[in-house]
Amino acid sequence: MTSAGIEYELTRKRVKNVNLRIHTPDGRVTVSAPRRTSEAFIAEFVAAKAPWIRKQQARIAAMPPRPELTYTHGEEHPFLGHPYPLEIHASAGRPGAEFQSEFQAEAATEPPEEPRLVVHARDPRDPAEIKRHIDRAYRRELQQRLDVLVPEWEQRLGVKTTKIRIRAMKRKWGACRTRSGDVVFNLELVKQPSSAMDYVVLHELAHLIEPSHGARFQAILTEHMPDWRAVETALNGRVTTRG
Repeated sequence: MTSAGIEYELTRKRVKNVNLRIHTPDGRVTVSAPRRTSEAFIAEFVAAKAPWIRKQQARIAAMPPRPELTYTHGEEHPFLGHPYPLEIHASAGRPGAEFQSEFQAEAATEPPEEPRLVVHARDPRDPAEIKRHIDRAYRRELQQRLDVLVPEWEQRLGVKTTKIRIRAMKRKWGACRTRSGDVVFNLELVKQPSSAMDYVVLHELAHLIEPSHGARFQAILTEHMPDWRAVETALNGRVTTRG
């Protein structure tokens, strides 16, 4: 849809307010609105925000693009909010990848000492093999943390999930099917700080109490994580406004 020259994607949800978001890295605009809100009202809302939207899109467009990963020795890969330089070795045994540092990164507030992502590969010159080992390591690390975090938040919230899955998703950090209790987490989450992972688990499990993003849902987040808005903003790297 378009209003005042601003293209946006409109989604109807069980929310009380009209929410407008500008996403990185492409400046894409999405709007979520209550099912009964008229398209005319939404268009007027977007039009009123048009100068601000263009300013934010210009700021995003000026950001330096993320370099394409080459999966070569020395390249940095994010893990729990910190860069891990890649070390590639010819495999003398079972190939694979492992994130290594001088302490348990998930328990630390300071950057890890001597972080490294060590890959043992059958062919150290094959980027596809290197990527495959790293992706498996990311999935393994995220699964290990979810195995701890999900039961913790289930107990705190008094809810119960039925199935936990990890998927590569482009537009969401997580998703919850409230009727079935099936929760999905984005594989990219393991690259973010531990506080972000904690927030996303809380966010998705809170939907088992309140399906919408309304006042009750936000009150649950505030009760259990008072600074959740700051964590969400840092995680999303996007601009959000409401009407």
